[in-house]
Amino acid sequence: MLRAVVQLVAVGPGGTDRTRQCTATGFLIDEEGYLITNAHVVEDSRRCLEKAPGAKILARLSDGDSRAAQAIPVDVVVLDEANDLALLKTERPLVQSPGEQSAYAELDARPTPVGTPVTVSGHPASAWQPVTQTGQVIWVGMTRLEEINDPRTSLTDAVEIDVQLKPGSSGSPVYRSGGVIAVVDKRDALRPEYSIAVAVHYVIELAERNHAPWHGVN
Repeated sequence: MLRAVVQLVAVGPGGTDRTRQCTATGFLIDEEGYLITNAHVVEDSRRCLEKAPGAKILARLSDGDSRAAQAIPVDVVVLDEANDLALLKTERPLVQSPGEQSAYAELDARPTPVGTPVTVSGHPASAWQPVTQTGQVIWVGMTRLEEINDPRTSLTDAVEIDVQLKPGSSGSPVYRSGGVIAVVDKRDALRPEYSIAVAVHYVIELAERNHAPWHGVN
């Protein structure tokens, strides 16, 4: 799974001659370079790049040697703002070393009961290498992803996990032994030691609507 996790980086000019950098997490869903993150990650990155016309978000996959890490521009294929997801595509496949096959995560849309052990891997706080945390599912249901409890906003299938995440973890895969079951969205506003993640079936639907290949668990 770690081989499929990428760091998303957007670097642009900031105020007072300083560089502004936005980082988050995504994960590959096939060999061609399609990857998933949150819609709000793309929106934040665009703000980071607003003073750098033509600049793109970069996907970086480290192989353990910072000198060898690739940083490949990505294009935004489509946003699913209702479920806070984004489908991106790298300009070329990401591989860790010459001759090695591209990595990807398998998607697992089977029911996820409360108590299911899970693992989260991402790039919190601009960490160069993926950071892995473990926990379990403590709630399964539907929720509004927006902070404002507006009844006009749509409900999204989600899980809550007892993993406390740091900035930069948005877009991280939540997985069990079979594959990815959800995508990290945010910390629980009322219980910040817990985190909300969007159900993976929205990822599958987004990929299929846009003719992007993906792999399910066997």
